[in-house]
Amino acid sequence: MKYSEFHYERISVEEQNELLLQRLERFNNAKSGEEQIAVIKEMDESYRKYSSYASIANLNFNRDVRDEEAKAEKEYYDSIGPNMAEINNRWAKAVDASRFKSEIGRELGDTYLMQIEISLKIFDPKIMDMLRRETDLKREYTELLAGAQIEFHGSTYNLSGLGPFHNHKDRAIRKESYGVKFKWYEENGEAFDDLYDKLVKLRHRMATTLGYENFIELAYLRMGRSDYGPEEVARYRRQIVESVVPVVHKLLEQKKGILGLDHLYFYDVINFKEGDPKPKVTPEEMVAVAQRMYHELSPEIGKFFDLMVDEELLDLVNREGKMPGGFCTSFPSYKRPYVFSNFNATDQDVLVLTHEIGHAYQSYSSRNQPLIGYLGPTAEAAEIHSMSMELMTWPWMDQFFGEGAERFKYKHLSGILSFLPYGACVDHFQHWVFENPEATPKERKDQWLELESIYLPDRDYDDFAFPKSGGFWQAQLHIYQCPFYYVDYTLAQTCAIQYWIRNEEDPVKTWDSYDKLCQAGGSLPFTGLIRLAELKSPFEEGCLESIVEKVDAWLEAVNVAEL
Repeated sequence: MKYSEFHYERISVEEQNELLLQRLERFNNAKSGEEQIAVIKEMDESYRKYSSYASIANLNFNRDVRDEEAKAEKEYYDSIGPNMAEINNRWAKAVDASRFKSEIGRELGDTYLMQIEISLKIFDPKIMDMLRRETDLKREYTELLAGAQIEFHGSTYNLSGLGPFHNHKDRAIRKESYGVKFKWYEENGEAFDDLYDKLVKLRHRMATTLGYENFIELAYLRMGRSDYGPEEVARYRRQIVESVVPVVHKLLEQKKGILGLDHLYFYDVINFKEGDPKPKVTPEEMVAVAQRMYHELSPEIGKFFDLMVDEELLDLVNREGKMPGGFCTSFPSYKRPYVFSNFNATDQDVLVLTHEIGHAYQSYSSRNQPLIGYLGPTAEAAEIHSMSMELMTWPWMDQFFGEGAERFKYKHLSGILSFLPYGACVDHFQHWVFENPEATPKERKDQWLELESIYLPDRDYDDFAFPKSGGFWQAQLHIYQCPFYYVDYTLAQTCAIQYWIRNEEDPVKTWDSYDKLCQAGGSLPFTGLIRLAELKSPFEEGCLESIVEKVDAWLEAVNVAEL
């Protein structure tokens, strides 16, 4: 069955409420844990259908934000989200009160009961209207971004379409392209400030309504972080400042020599004078190359990628009306994932393809987990699959980049290291924002600049007023849409680098570990999954120091003059 043939419908909240009442009666009157588990599985099947239809609605809107019918369907599912959360809340209370909890835990796993407890901590019917308002504000942000129409060199581009110019080998074009981008953000600055101010105050009010001091604790629970908190993350960020920032500074000094520049500005994002490596293949050829690559990597992922192609579960190329960015979504009822991206003829096309296929393969590998909550892990664990896939496909990069493959690898690995401080900066900023929910837009921007001086001390925005005023973070979608979802990328990179190190030594054993991790889905929390994969915890003191040492040694061994 192809994606276009998937059944879609609007589910009825009234019908879901009626089903809930019937199931609650059977659940509460059950004489055994076995009877209750049967009802749990019925509820799980209903939630799979709801999740699948909501994913289809969201995807169709992202595929063309101008499609009024698709917009209406997305808005419908957005509107009933709080109602479904309320239904889930009533169900969770019944499971939490079950006299057969020990039997349920033995059969379905303690992670299920932990997920039930978290769901009760993050929702109450009294915040339903606030959740609806949050959804509306996030949609406003999405539409603001997707509606960008930027004139550049005689043509009109959306934000993704400007990507190739940001990476152009001509420094003047790079600067000019960033100039029009930042000008667009500046022209819409009041809208961005207003949206975020409303979101911060709304999220703070939700948290205090639920009995929390501020949004931070609620945010961690919403992210499913049951096994670590802000203290562990703060210690991890300190490791980045101590072990990574100095190496990134060294890489930037080396980059000056490579580019023949006395000083680097923010727009000097390329790594080589002649420009960064670009794919030597068209988007259609790229899919064919990926098909061969995945069959050679392992039989399992080879068959999986064939399925993605045959069932039209890939939408890869940028076009007018398409939402910027890339993501992987899934349809639990169909046991299928879907990859969405915006190819723009840069090396990012290869990265986004391997990255999102990592997510998709994990989703497919765990499709037979017994509960929808086990299909995918929390965000920081989920990113291990995607980022590790980027690195484990290195042996095939010559098929995408030809003679530019080694340049790509150098750029990729140095870029991973350079990203860690930025990711920590975004995380630290969000902690400060929700510790100070009454801060003004200007105070937030001033705080961003102060944190940049710690995590990104070499960053120079030249004469661009918007980022120099502290507005750069407003281009980071996660801050608006998925609060506190960002340090996850850095935690996952720390694990992915370990897979890269191990893959250099024993590819077969590394794949077996990776495959095992994918199949586990979300049946364990983050720290449990990394133990399962025999990876070192990023929270462990000295973890980053030992990893960075190996990455630094690899980069030092590269003769950049010959790249």
